[in-house]
Amino acid sequence: MTLAAVERMNRGLGTGFELVPAWTAVTVTDHAVANPSPARIAPAAPTGISMRAVAVLMRTVDMLGENTGGRSDLIAALSSAREARPANLWIFLLACATGAGSLAIIFGAHDATAVFLAAGSAALGGAIRRLLSRLHIGPIGQVFVAAFVAGIIGGLAVHADLSSSLRLIAVCPAMILVPGPHILNGALDLLALRIPLGFARLGYAALLLLSIGTGLAIALALFGTNLPTDPTGRAVPLGLDVVAAAIAAGSYPVYFSMPYRLIAWPVIVGAVAHGLRWWAMSLWGMNVVVGAFIACLLVGSVLAPIAHRLHIPFAGIGFAAVVSLVPGVFVFRAIDALDSLPFGGTDHQLLGGISDGTTALLIVMAMAVGLAVPMHLYGQLGQKART
Repeated sequence: MTLAAVERMNRGLGTGFELVPAWTAVTVTDHAVANPSPARIAPAAPTGISMRAVAVLMRTVDMLGENTGGRSDLIAALSSAREARPANLWIFLLACATGAGSLAIIFGAHDATAVFLAAGSAALGGAIRRLLSRLHIGPIGQVFVAAFVAGIIGGLAVHADLSSSLRLIAVCPAMILVPGPHILNGALDLLALRIPLGFARLGYAALLLLSIGTGLAIALALFGTNLPTDPTGRAVPLGLDVVAAAIAAGSYPVYFSMPYRLIAWPVIVGAVAHGLRWWAMSLWGMNVVVGAFIACLLVGSVLAPIAHRLHIPFAGIGFAAVVSLVPGVFVFRAIDALDSLPFGGTDHQLLGGISDGTTALLIVMAMAVGLAVPMHLYGQLGQKART
């Protein structure tokens, strides 16, 4: 979508710029015959996501593509994008709380105390992340500390007999730290044969996941507990599942500063998709991987044309709609099981960790394919319509 935006800008300004994206920088060249310039490399590591800045620039690029704007509009839009700020602190903390609380409900929390503890832990973790950001501590350190705090609160809940074997009080605040957009974008890059960029995204996501899982495991280990492999799941009624999925879908866009006017799309589509997944798994007997694929196929089919029409990155609204499907809990259990092996772990823990890790990989692959197929088909149809 970024490359398409550059093409629209070229049409409006009569320029010949070409952009080559990479992980740590982008390369820009000017192919205009009148004034060809050497390639310029601009550092631009995409470790942060500001959908507000994207929306401002995309509206201006659309104006350029339609010949209703000029260079002055682009300069003004760039200035506005630079001034875009993250969501208000209190709105961010509220989104952290509602995101973790809704995930606790989706994963089977039947006790209101567990839901409120997970929500409060996530809000505290969000406040700590904002504080660490002001101290210029990077994302890896931020998620480690936030996950460690979640593990401490989860460990205290276990000792107070407030936590079930699912350990949702510890897991759900850590779930909102999962770098879902990077995971999905990385998988989509690989499917589009953007191999270096795809592996860079997935490598960064893997570092964040490892930091989250390690912080969570260390904190739980201090209380002599861990994340049990293959715990007994709990059934959640369809209505409660759909409502919780809608709340989660409305919470996640706040984390990457999506304009509030766009949040309705992932909320509605995400709730319907999660209901379809519940139906497929509960009534049709499908497993969690197939359920995730069906839900993401629906999300991709509905939101791909909307993303193209609004000229916003699909991963923004797409990930928010399927956030409750991201297998963060499987990743954390796998890391926790592997971490315990050098300290008296059992073969059962090893097999459980391998099973959880494999399940997480299969779910991510199913989600990526389910989202990518509609995007690819819509892109091909749009290209044929233009020609």
